[in-house]
Amino acid sequence: METNTTSVDISDEEVKSLAQSILTRYGIDFTCYEPKSLRRRIVRLLNLYNFDSVHSLWVKLLHDSTFIQVFMNEVSVGMTSMFRDPIFWKHLKQRLNADFKDKPSLSIWHAGCSTGEEVYSMAILLGEIGFRDKTKALATDINMHAIQEAKNGKYHKIKMIENEANFKNYNIYSDFSKYSIAEGTEATMVDNLKTYAQYEYHNLITDPVNETYDLILCRNVMIYFDNQAKVKLLDKFYDALKPGGLFVIGFYDTMLSWINYTKFELIDEEAKIFRKC
Repeated sequence: METNTTSVDISDEEVKSLAQSILTRYGIDFTCYEPKSLRRRIVRLLNLYNFDSVHSLWVKLLHDSTFIQVFMNEVSVGMTSMFRDPIFWKHLKQRLNADFKDKPSLSIWHAGCSTGEEVYSMAILLGEIGFRDKTKALATDINMHAIQEAKNGKYHKIKMIENEANFKNYNIYSDFSKYSIAEGTEATMVDNLKTYAQYEYHNLITDPVNETYDLILCRNVMIYFDNQAKVKLLDKFYDALKPGGLFVIGFYDTMLSWINYTKFELIDEEAKIFRKC
């Protein structure tokens, strides 16, 4: 694939029109995405796939229904790493030990799991405190390519250097290398970590949630949604939590002003951990 050497740009009105057209034809809702973020990602896709305009992209989507998956994968691409924000993982470990040590089961939803780095971080943490066998975990995302990468549990060794550095900041007493097997330029997570979670496609905005959970993590995902969608998502997460369940947002999610504190109690401001009231 050759990328355009001349960058294509688009207007906010074109972004809005394209999102509405995709919703009408495919039932996939990008209208709630934060406009500037969505625009940047569409521009990236136009240049990556050599489209000279939004119209050209829309013609492709009209005549090739399989390209909508390509569009979704490119627009929803995420940036993440294992044990990102180590202080959060330290605090979460303490919280889980305090709240769930004597409970027979633990259910977790990773909402917007991207390529799985957070999921594997959680699997490692749960193994450290002896909770993995009693935990049922669901990991979901809108990006099918990312989901497949998460299932494979295979990451470039350069990426694993960053992951190991984060892990060392989280737990200086353990050896990160025992959690993966090096294979050439890549490293594959060990099997007992790969089986920790069930992976599924899920659109946070439009798809229902059919179960309730003790812990929901949606970290650095809601920054891509507009304010109306953020409020809608918070209601959805509230309904999906068991009584007293924990809800986690990311360090970069500017959500505090949108949270209803009659529904969520902030129990750890530094780690952005909430409890359902």
